[in-house]
Order: sequence, then structure tokens, then C-alpha cells
Amino acid sequence: MKRLKSLSVLLVAAAMGASACAPASPKLVPLPMVKKERVRNTGGSKVSFNRAVDILFVVDDSGSMMDHQSNLAKNIQLFTQGIMSNQILDYHIGVTSSNMDSDPYQPKPGYGWKGELNGVTKFVSRATPNGQAELERNLLIGTDGSGSEEFFSPVQTALSQPMVAGANRGFYRPDAYLAVIFLTDTDDQSGIAASDFYRFLLNLKGGDASKIITYGVYIPTIDRACNRSGEEPPKKLEEFFHLSKAQTLGLCDADYGMKLAELGADLVRRVGSVLYLSRPPQPDTIYVTFGSQVIPNDPVKGWVYDPVRNALVFGDDINLLPEPTGTQVDVDFTAAAEYEE
Repeated sequence: MKRLKSLSVLLVAAAMGASACAPASPKLVPLPMVKKERVRNTGGSKVSFNRAVDILFVVDDSGSMMDHQSNLAKNIQLFTQGIMSNQILDYHIGVTSSNMDSDPYQPKPGYGWKGELNGVTKFVSRATPNGQAELERNLLIGTDGSGSEEFFSPVQTALSQPMVAGANRGFYRPDAYLAVIFLTDTDDQSGIAASDFYRFLLNLKGGDASKIITYGVYIPTIDRACNRSGEEPPKKLEEFFHLSKAQTLGLCDADYGMKLAELGADLVRRVGSVLYLSRPPQPDTIYVTFGSQVIPNDPVKGWVYDPVRNALVFGDDINLLPEPTGTQVDVDFTAAAEYEE
């Protein structure tokens, strides 16, 4: 029986995407937030791909965290450089605290607690003036928060009603990728089990684990040198990191900045280094544009077609001029003839 091979439109992990057709690189250019696929001579089908990502930092704001917050803010540009440098990635970056129960003594304007996003500007996007500086200010959330630090409950509250339609309005998008990053020197003290929290995130994305990206900046159980707040090791956080396949770095790591940059590069790759096509093309008919600009068939400065995955793999040195907000990358091709499975 003749039929077209069906392909799932999913983003694969960065390591898989980079190894098949392009050299490994920590700065693969992210794919567009939306990609339109037009197929000629086959009935004119079109597939849309979303390259939006909501990034939520959950920052411990207890009394022991001043230096760690400052270190993160000082190095945050290393994390965001790949995200902010590519004008076709649609990002929202917000920050909330670990404080769910204690009125701060002298809160800064817009202080984010009980799941509310921190700052006068509640989240940073590509449209935010001086977005990098605004994010750095939001990360310096202060140290007046509760000594009973919670990390799972602020995320659940931030991404649920009434916050989604209220104080955090506009941040969370159901169809976007969701990245959650924890910064702490202790363990989660909420009443939520790690497995239940992971299930909550999965439910937000309809069970699609590829849409959930997690990172931990913390003190691992095996680290005996870095000063921990409290005596208990971070068992709940580490259980969650295992469930969600998180990447982590240590608060006291000597190469902290370099590792933070690696986390940012990983996020860029996972949000979009590979685009799957809806059907096999005639390779010589593939034509890729971004607005008025042609993206070339080139493994470094453009794209290559991977017939094994029926996907376009984008290189690590694409140079695009700015286009109006909302400009999409279009992929046109003539579909290959039907074939026997």
C-alpha cells in the first residue's frame, strides 16, 4: 500500500540534532519561533512550527543568598547571549522567589513572591528596552525572603490561575517550550513531591516531555566544600532533576561562568536546531527564506537536509539581517513521489 511516511513534528535533544549533520557547537543558531512549510504539487499543505520559549528563574531569596544572586546576575549575560543574539527566537524570561510565606521587611518595587514574577517589568522579551539590564535587576531579588525555601510551589502558582491571567499576565504561553531554572543553596521545603511537580509540568504541555527543559544551579549532595544552608542534602531537588533530565552546575564551581554559558547554549539548541518536514522532499527543490533573505544550503552558514530524519539541520553561523517583528522562516519544496514502505 502506497503512502507518505508520517513524521512527528518534535524537537529532538541537542546532542542528537548536532551530531548527525553538523559539527558539535555550543552556539547553534536557534530556529525560528514559527516556521511555515509550503509543499508544491501535493495539494498545498502547510505546517507551522513554534519556536517560543518561556524561561522561569526560581531564585532563593533567603538570607544566605546575596553573594550567589550577585554571581548569577554578573554572569547572566553568558547564559543569555545565544538566546538574545538571534532575532528569530521568541523568548519570555521571568524571575520569581522561593518565598511563599513571609512578608519581606523592605521589598523592592515589584517584589515577586508567592509565585508572582519579580520586578517592575514582570518579564523580559525581545521587545523589552534594555532587556539584559532589566533581567539582571530582576535576578537581584534580595534576601528578605522566608527561611523555609520553596521551589516547586512557586512554579505551580506562577503558571496557574489566577496568576496566569493576573499579575503574571502574558508570560506563560501554553504552546511554548518551558524552561525552569532553580538557584539555591538548600533543598525544596514545599509540601509537593518531586514526582507530583514533574507531573504538573508534563500536564501543562500535554504530556510532551520535550517541551520541558530544566536546569539546577545548586549545591550537589556530593559537594562537601560549598557552604549549604541547613544540614539536609537537596534530595527532593535532585530527585526532580533526575526525573526531568536536568542539567546542573554547582554554586561554588570554579568554572561557574563557563558552565552557565553551556546551559544557555544547550537551551538554544533544544529549542531549535532541527526542523522536521511533514513529508520527504525532492532535495534539490528545498528553498528556505527569512523575510526577504534567502538562507543558503550550507552546513555552517545555513541548513542541510538530513534524509534519515527528514529534517533540516541549521548551522552554527547563520548571519541574518533584522526583519520586522513576526517575520517567519518559510520552507518551500516539491514533495517526493509516493513510495512503498
